[in-house]
Amino acid sequence: MTFYFTSTEPNIKTADSKNAKLTENKMISAFCLANPLEEPYNWFPCDFGSDGTVQYHELFENAFKEATENKKGFLYSVEAEDEDIEETGEILTVCKAKKELSVTSCEEIQNLYDWLMENEDMGRFRLYTFEQHSRQELLLWDNSILRYLSKNKMIEDPENPYAKFIKEKLPKIWEKYLKLCGK
Repeated sequence: MTFYFTSTEPNIKTADSKNAKLTENKMISAFCLANPLEEPYNWFPCDFGSDGTVQYHELFENAFKEATENKKGFLYSVEAEDEDIEETGEILTVCKAKKELSVTSCEEIQNLYDWLMENEDMGRFRLYTFEQHSRQELLLWDNSILRYLSKNKMIEDPENPYAKFIKEKLPKIWEKYLKLCGK
């Protein structure tokens, strides 16, 4: 099976559990390059349509462009068998290598936003802009974020990258969270 991973580092020859988040889906891999948060935190407001197509959901205005514009990187591929990989539990469909895997190809991405928009034009993923979401849809995403904040007790570490991101980009959700915590 072919797996993909992205990096800002050129000329990577092997993928291992430290340098690569592997996925069978090129679009998911590209969104890993767009992650606006420091590791180990992730921001991927994605899901899958009924036909299996990756869907990216903007949860605030211009979120997609902000996360992807002028980002550069490399899309690598490796060949692996099921026994060569293991689930990470971090991001749906993302796994890591159990052993060192040789890179079989590399595609340079000059501007991730342009590259993704070309792929959207080809039907490889769907972009749902903030304006396209109903209030009901946004409330579902809000609740998902609130569950994550609560589960990870972000009130105890409000300066971690995820909490700071929510406070900056989605302050109403952070305020709701504080109220839920009795603050």
